[in-house]
Amino acid sequence: MYNKSCAFIVRWRLSGTSGVTWLYRKSDAPTILHPTMASEQPKPQYPGKLLQAAAIAKPFQEGISSEIQERTAKSLPVPKLVGILAKPSPPSIAYAEWTGKACEAVGIKFEIWKTWEDTEASIEELQNTPESLQNFGLEADVEDLILAANRDKSVDGIMVYYPIFGGRQDTYLQQIVDPRKDVEGLNFFYCWNMYHNVRWLKPNHVGSAPGTTTESELQHRDGNVADDGNAPPGFCKSILPCTPLAVVKALEAVGVYDPQLPYGDRLKGKTVTVVNRSEVVGRPLAALLANDGARVLSVDIDSILEFSKRREDEPESNELSGLPKSRKVVEAHKENSSVRLRSSHLVRACVYNDSESCIRESDVVIGGVPAASFKIPTAWIKENAVCINFSSEKNFESDVRSRASAYLPTVGKITVSMLQRNLLRLVEYKETAAAAQ
Repeated sequence: MYNKSCAFIVRWRLSGTSGVTWLYRKSDAPTILHPTMASEQPKPQYPGKLLQAAAIAKPFQEGISSEIQERTAKSLPVPKLVGILAKPSPPSIAYAEWTGKACEAVGIKFEIWKTWEDTEASIEELQNTPESLQNFGLEADVEDLILAANRDKSVDGIMVYYPIFGGRQDTYLQQIVDPRKDVEGLNFFYCWNMYHNVRWLKPNHVGSAPGTTTESELQHRDGNVADDGNAPPGFCKSILPCTPLAVVKALEAVGVYDPQLPYGDRLKGKTVTVVNRSEVVGRPLAALLANDGARVLSVDIDSILEFSKRREDEPESNELSGLPKSRKVVEAHKENSSVRLRSSHLVRACVYNDSESCIRESDVVIGGVPAASFKIPTAWIKENAVCINFSSEKNFESDVRSRASAYLPTVGKITVSMLQRNLLRLVEYKETAAAAQ
C-alpha cells in the first residue's frame, strides 16, 4: 500500500536488476513499493472542474465546417485568410502554423505572408542584428503587406500577429486593415460599435462612419428593438474582437450567463474582475461584459476602474468631479440616446484600491498578465468562482480548482474558432452587399 510518509520523498532511484523502486525519505530506511507504482506520483484531487478549450470550441468548429461544405456544394468560393507575420519569433510562427492547421481542419484556405525570406541565412542575420535595429524599416514592410492584402480580391480575411512594436504603432496598423476583411475585429469601426453597444449593422455599412445605424431602423413590426440575439431583417451582427469574444463564449458554456434574463442583461448581478486593460483584450472584454449587465472591476498596473451598464437616467453632473455638464453635452446625450450612439457602459474609479479586494468580491476572475512571475493567489478566489486565463502565461496558482468551481487555463482554440466565424460572416456580408447593388 502507498505510505503517506512518501510525501516527504526527496529523491528516488530505480533498480536495474530487480525492477523494484526505492524511494528515499529524509529519515527512515528505504521503503519498497510495488513496481507498478514506480512512475506514479500522488495527484491532488480538486473539486473544481478543469475546462477544455477544445470542447467549448468544438460546436463552433463543426458549424464552420458545415458552412464551408455548403458553400462548396453551391460552387461558392472557399474563404481565404491571410496571416501577416512581421518577425520570425518562435511564438508567432508557432501560432501562425497552428492557425493554418485549424483552418485546414474546417476547409478554410490559409496563407502566411512574411516580411522576410524564409532562409536560414536571413533568419540568422536578423537574430544577429542588435535589438535596437531589428525594427528598423519594419513598419513600412508590414504596412505594405496589409495594403497588398486589402487590394487582393482573392483575400477575404486578414489577421496580423501582434504585438509587433506595441503601443500606438500597433494601433495604427490595426486601423489600416480593411474593415471588410478584419477578422480580428480590431479596426476602429468595430471597436466603436462594441464600446457603444451597437450590436447590429447593415452589410453595406461595414466600414462607414460611426453612428450610421439608428434605433428607428432597428424597429421590428411590433415596435420593439431586437433583444433576442437575432439580427433584425436587413441587418447583421457586428464583428467583435476574437479573444474577448472567446472568453464570453467560455462563460456562456459554463452557465455564467443566465438565458432566462433579457438579452443584454444576462450577466446582471455578477461581479467580474479582469486583470488586464490592454486595448486588444482587457478593455474590450470589460466593455463587453459590462454591456451584458455585469459589474466589471478592471485591474491594471497603474489603476483599478469599474465598468458598469449605463443607467437610463443620465446624471446631469460628472459623477467624479461633481461639475455640472454643459447644456450642449446634456442635449447631445439625449439626442444620441435616441439613435443608440451613446455608450451603454460607464467607466468610473473603483471603490477598491487593491486587486485582492476586487478578486475576493468576484464571481468570475479573468487573468491576462503576460508575465510568468504573476500569479493570482488561490486564497483570494471566492468559493465556487469561475476562473479563466487568456494570457500566454498561467496567471493562477496550480491549486486554483480547490476554490474555483471551474477553471479554463487557455482560450486559444476558442479564439481561433471566433476568428474563423468572423471570416465567414464578413464573406456573407460582402456577398449580401454585392447582391443588393
